[in-house]
Amino acid sequence: MSPASRTVLQRRTLDMSEPTRQRSGHGVFASHAMQRVLRIATEAAPSGIPVLITGESGTGKEVLARIIHDRSGRPRERFIPYNCTGTTCEIVDSQLFGHRRGSFTGASENAPGVIRSADGGTVLLDEIGELDARIQPKLLRMIENQEVHPVGQPRPSKVDVRILAATNADIDQMVRDKRFREDLFYRLNIIWIHIPPLRDHREDIAPLTTHFLRRYAGEQNKREIRMSGAAMGQLIERDWPGNVRQLANEIRRLVAFAKDGTVFTPDDLARSTASSGPPRSQNVAGARSARDKVTISADQPLPAAIEEVERALISRALWAVQGRRRAAAGRLGVSRKGLLLKRRRLNIDALLAGD
Repeated sequence: MSPASRTVLQRRTLDMSEPTRQRSGHGVFASHAMQRVLRIATEAAPSGIPVLITGESGTGKEVLARIIHDRSGRPRERFIPYNCTGTTCEIVDSQLFGHRRGSFTGASENAPGVIRSADGGTVLLDEIGELDARIQPKLLRMIENQEVHPVGQPRPSKVDVRILAATNADIDQMVRDKRFREDLFYRLNIIWIHIPPLRDHREDIAPLTTHFLRRYAGEQNKREIRMSGAAMGQLIERDWPGNVRQLANEIRRLVAFAKDGTVFTPDDLARSTASSGPPRSQNVAGARSARDKVTISADQPLPAAIEEVERALISRALWAVQGRRRAAAGRLGVSRKGLLLKRRRLNIDALLAGD
């Protein structure tokens, strides 16, 4: 096969549906790291077996899961993402596996649950590391036997569902710490795809920026909007703790205030950052102040000293990830709910951007 033919074949292999390309920018990645991620996803897609997707918040784990679904043998069937965080074991059981009418107080009618609703298709279990330990054995049986046991139903029901899982936590460490079932981990981890943070493939920032400029300008019926070389250089130098999502939001904000023919400069980038609002500036300033200094006196009671250290560590984590709770919780090794409770108890006022 000639080099030219091989290049064409690779491009076809890495192709994806236009809606997915438009949502994500995944179709414009030029780095070897992201080409490898897309290649593994494309090769894994037809197999039908579980895939575990890891990476920091904002790297595009759900988008990659949609690519796997779109390239699988069931692209016309349902793709249902389900977030495993922030609710009780009983609610997760009912939401995932369904329930029968009258099986508990308030169960006024039958509910199929997420997995049966996706029968024939794909379910993405987002933040799988947060899944309640009491639900993990039931999920394991579902994957192994392809059947679900709704709450209140005497016998399980057969299903045909592909399970994908995603997390920004160190799930391997969670297994070693006995916080996640080892057998379930191995069932989910038949194929493991890790998406690197944007700072580790900076060569993709320029093509992604161009992609998002075109996308958001088109959505807002604006023309000839570009980024100057100096401004693009600044974007490439940033660390982007929020990864591709943060870059996309930055470009969306810039385009919102632009006119036809705008060429963005470094000054525009500075104004855009400031335009994210006074609450952000005030809250982040508070977080920065708390993270930069911890004062503990020798005669301070131990509980108060511990609170000071906790407050500083949490503020530092929130500052590092621009206030995104899920990412901060991952850095701190606590659940998102646990972080929220600590934040309230310690009266931490920090930026809470959408995650």
